[in-house]
Amino acid sequence: MTNENSLTAFLALARTGSFKEAARAIGVSNASLSRYIAQLEAEVELTLFNRTRNNSKLTREGEKFLPVAQSLKADLDSYARRVSEMRATGRRVLRIGCGPLTSRTLIIPVILQMREEMPDMRFEVLVSAYQRPLDLLQGDQFDIFVGDLTYTPMADNVEIVVMDKQPIIFLAHASHEIHDKGPQSLASLLEYPLASPHLHKHWKATLITALGGTDLAAEKVNALPHIECDDYGFLTGLLDGSDFIVGGMPETFTEILASKTAREIAVTPIIQWNICAVRKTQESTPALDQFWSKLIGMNAGSA
Repeated sequence: MTNENSLTAFLALARTGSFKEAARAIGVSNASLSRYIAQLEAEVELTLFNRTRNNSKLTREGEKFLPVAQSLKADLDSYARRVSEMRATGRRVLRIGCGPLTSRTLIIPVILQMREEMPDMRFEVLVSAYQRPLDLLQGDQFDIFVGDLTYTPMADNVEIVVMDKQPIIFLAHASHEIHDKGPQSLASLLEYPLASPHLHKHWKATLITALGGTDLAAEKVNALPHIECDDYGFLTGLLDGSDFIVGGMPETFTEILASKTAREIAVTPIIQWNICAVRKTQESTPALDQFWSKLIGMNAGSA
């Protein structure tokens, strides 16, 4: 089986194109690097590099092998990291990737329940409006993803459960002039500065369609948002006295609405976020299974 030294050497040489620079980058001698590359080529029975006096470039076979090597190296890194975590803590760290709209409404309640039953469990919650969450899940960046999968195609080896279809509401400061104008269309709403998490291409397409699908609509939507941030604490902070409009799920704004600092804007048509939970079907640990069970249980309880 290909060893990690050979993979590391291959990836360094593919990146730098120089034996000298690659050897320096991974902290080995030129002779060791050459030996690792030779071992790898002998194992895969392919010539991976065209070597000249001044550089080494990937052959056609080497270019095809590159993504295979990158994937295998990522798996080895993941293995080493997880073993290290088990040694350090006695338990796996559970990595949860989630969108900014779900961290408080879904993730916090489940973690608090689990903390009562597994107090030594460690959690890492990675909050962002991920553009390719299934790729990150498959790449072992997190164990579970909970967030917007409206734009995600079907994927192999993953279990996807639709948690909720939440309407999006828009808020502005209580003194904002928009509140004096009655119900708003999306087109009129977007005449004002907009702050939001990342708007991926499918959400932009939804907005363009809502605005009429014209070139002018596309130009307007592609310039949005005026302020982009995946932290809803930051976004709700913009509602304190500014002229920004901010959108999100109703639960996200519970506190600021209760304080009457900001008010909801009546908007038509209503658009929805498609909130899903995702895990890899081939992975199972007590912590992962318990988190998943409680998460899906919340969904069943709200049905």
